[in-house]
Amino acid sequence: MATLPRRFRLEFIIAAALCAPATRAEQAIFGPDGAPTVVQRKLHTMSGRWEAGIAFDVALNNALVDQYGAIFDVSYHPNESLDVGGELLANRTGLSQLARNVRSDLCGGRPDAGCRTSTPKDEFANDNQLRLAALGVARWAPIYGKFNVAGELSVHFQAFLLAGAGAGAVHRESVNLCADPGAATCQNFQSSDLLRPVGELGVGFRFYLGRTISLRSEVRSYFFPSSYKQGNDPTQPDSGTSKRYFAGIFAFASGVSVVF
Repeated sequence: MATLPRRFRLEFIIAAALCAPATRAEQAIFGPDGAPTVVQRKLHTMSGRWEAGIAFDVALNNALVDQYGAIFDVSYHPNESLDVGGELLANRTGLSQLARNVRSDLCGGRPDAGCRTSTPKDEFANDNQLRLAALGVARWAPIYGKFNVAGELSVHFQAFLLAGAGAGAVHRESVNLCADPGAATCQNFQSSDLLRPVGELGVGFRFYLGRTISLRSEVRSYFFPSSYKQGNDPTQPDSGTSKRYFAGIFAFASGVSVVF
C-alpha cells in the first residue's frame, strides 16, 4: 500500500485540524420545536407554558388626540416560536391641546351672533379615540438571542411579530363641526360612539429576567373603518355627506409578563 511522504502527512494533519472547527460552526443549532436558533444553549424555554402580562401604551401618530392606557393579555405557547391568546385594551382618551387651540381660533374676533357662517366645511379626519378593545392575538418569535451587558452578565431575548383581530369601542368628537344649529358660538360639538372591527399588527422584543419573568416592548398599529363629513354647513349639523376611510393608530407599549 502506498504511503504519503512525511512532509505531506504533516500538511494533511494540519489542514484537517483547521477544517474541523469550521465544519462544526456550520452545523445548525435547533430549539425544542425543531426550529433553528441563534443561541446554542436556549436558557429559557416556552413550550407548553402559559403567559400573562400587563403593559402600558401611548399613541404616537395623532396630533389631535391624547391616548394612553393599559393592555392585559393571556396566551399559551404550543412551541418555542408561537403563542396565541387574547387581550383587553383600555385607554384614557381626549382631544389634545392642539385640537382645543384650533377650536378656540375658529371664530376669531367675530361676535357670538355671527361666529359661524353657512359656508360648507369639511370635518377634520383622524380624530378617532380607541377607548376599549378585545382582540385575539398571535405572536411568532423566530429569533432567540442574547447579548452581554457587563462582563459575563448575559441578557436573553426574543424578537417577535404579532397580529390580532377583534372589536373596539371608538369615540369621535369633532374638532370643528358644531352639534348646535345656528350661528352663535358653539357649545357642543358633533360626536359619536361606535363598535368597530379592529385589527392589529406589530413587532416587539421580550427580554428575559429569569425563567418566569420577562419585559416586553412593542410597537403596534391598530386599524379600523372610520368616517368624516364633507360639505357640512356649520349652522346645520345634519348637513354634509359622510366620507369613509381606513383609520390607523400607532402605539408604543411596554410592560412585564409572567410565564407559568
